[in-house]
Amino acid sequence: MAEGAAGVKSAVRVLDVLEFFARTVEPATLTQLCAELGMPKSSGHALMETLRQQGYVYWLGKQHGYYPTRRWHDQGEAIIRHDPILAMVSEALHGISGETDETAILAKREENHVLYLEVVEPDRTLRFSAYAGQIKPMHSAASGRALLALIGSEARNRVLQQLELAAYSDRTVTDIDRLKQVIQDGEAAGYHVAIGEYQSDTTAISAGFRFGTECYALVVGGPTQRLDGHIDRIGRMLAARARQLGNPADGHEPYRHGRPPAPRSPH
Repeated sequence: MAEGAAGVKSAVRVLDVLEFFARTVEPATLTQLCAELGMPKSSGHALMETLRQQGYVYWLGKQHGYYPTRRWHDQGEAIIRHDPILAMVSEALHGISGETDETAILAKREENHVLYLEVVEPDRTLRFSAYAGQIKPMHSAASGRALLALIGSEARNRVLQQLELAAYSDRTVTDIDRLKQVIQDGEAAGYHVAIGEYQSDTTAISAGFRFGTECYALVVGGPTQRLDGHIDRIGRMLAARARQLGNPADGHEPYRHGRPPAPRSPH
């Protein structure tokens, strides 16, 4: 294996270890880790001992094995606390969730996918389930359509040609010409909607904005039955919030130092 490929594989294995412990929330022996993650025992031992020496896991003895230290939490908290986009959008997301009593999401375009950067969930048992770091297909997500609407038609067509238009429900739009029309309809309305396209019983509403050269989207998601009759109101609210955060037509450059610029009035 080439050195670069080996380095990438090692990085993936570190992430696999972190996600393993997040999923199991209990200590694991080297044998358990290697079996679960498909690692040779020699590679697994070298990886876990490196993490141990760096203070990211500790040893509980032969019977129990390894468990992560809170260093992951502390490092992650420091990173999140200084995230420039979250600093700008966090208050708006909490406001959106509070106003709608539904899940509010900040999404970003990452090449041909949607990446959820932040999720604010309401205190309700039945809600739109999502998590930060989740990757969604563009064609079946309201956020994906909002993000595609932010780029020029030529670039949009190139992206659409590259998408695998898989059907996640019987309502998923899988015809490229129909998808183009749905995006145009969303542009005309000022917001984008996906009803039962990724999960049959959920609805998502989204409006996009640019920050610097990057594309972002605000999303509200919830049970279809509960959002029925409220889509237009929520869509208009999201469009107004998106204009405040960064009108796609502004073309402003991202800040380089200090705090993000204060949200601007759409008027």
